[in-house]
Amino acid sequence: MKSGAHLQGNVKKVYADELLYRNEAKLYGEAQEHVVTTRTNLSEFLVEMKEKINAKSYENYVSKLRIFNAWLKSKKLDELNIKNLTRQNIIDFGVYLSSNQKLSRLTIKKYIQIVHSFFNFELDRRNIDYNPVDRIPTMGAIVDYSAVPFQLDERARLKEAIEKKDPQLWIACEIQYYCAIRPGTELRLMKIGWIDFDRKKFRIPVIESKSNRLDIVDIPDFLFEKIEEFKKYDRDLYLFGKFQRPNSEAVGKNTLRNRFNRYRDELEISKDHKFYSWKHTGAIQLLDNGAKPYDLQNHLRHKSFTTTEVYLKKRAGNVDSKITRFSSEI
Repeated sequence: MKSGAHLQGNVKKVYADELLYRNEAKLYGEAQEHVVTTRTNLSEFLVEMKEKINAKSYENYVSKLRIFNAWLKSKKLDELNIKNLTRQNIIDFGVYLSSNQKLSRLTIKKYIQIVHSFFNFELDRRNIDYNPVDRIPTMGAIVDYSAVPFQLDERARLKEAIEKKDPQLWIACEIQYYCAIRPGTELRLMKIGWIDFDRKKFRIPVIESKSNRLDIVDIPDFLFEKIEEFKKYDRDLYLFGKFQRPNSEAVGKNTLRNRFNRYRDELEISKDHKFYSWKHTGAIQLLDNGAKPYDLQNHLRHKSFTTTEVYLKKRAGNVDSKITRFSSEI
């Protein structure tokens, strides 16, 4: 075999470079002309995925494939014809994520899933003969990132500390607790127009919803009394805008979480309690009040009951009160 027989060659191609960081794209533009490398293939895959998944998922794909591409380049594999990348290459990438980057088992699994989707894309385009992401061994440490629900006294202390000093943050906590609105894209980018003031509901648009569908969420009366004051604002403003009021610019990605963490730390509440613990706390409160698991599935907007079962095991334990109703002591 001649040296360089597997190289993609000096063929140049103009393509939309989806792996560019935003500041690079501003400086150089997104259209690039380069010798064809795996970066070309990855970018073409991302162009297609941009039309199929929501913005948050797309950013997740981009960030993970940037790492994959950088690793390929560091191993001088980026100029190989895509069909010559092997299962062993993918295993080596997983080992790198586990040993060098110290990523958790769940995070590595997500990387491998995205890389698998990329190779399926190439398989559909007949650029490869088989998907090398096959029977990849499990790697990485088991890390439980589950947010711990708040105890009753912790909720009371947090309410007392936050409600008057930072009403915007407190209503964000309440919306999570009562409505199970996810604290990332759904909550942060919520607009006044998402609130149906006549029907007392949130309407979460498909582009922002994790489930990739329009979700309708009921607002309890006591929470709606607080939210109703936002009716006077323009529908296009973000509910959680800058300067702690509705604004044309939303708060930063980590702003609400960081503000909450400061209160949590000042009260010396365990760091196992996260900003999104409010969502989990509300779900467990519903169970304690008699809600059935399938009711909880609807409330949390899980597509599959399997997801709800996992959720229950990790956060609520056994929810069948009959197990604790023994007739007498031993």
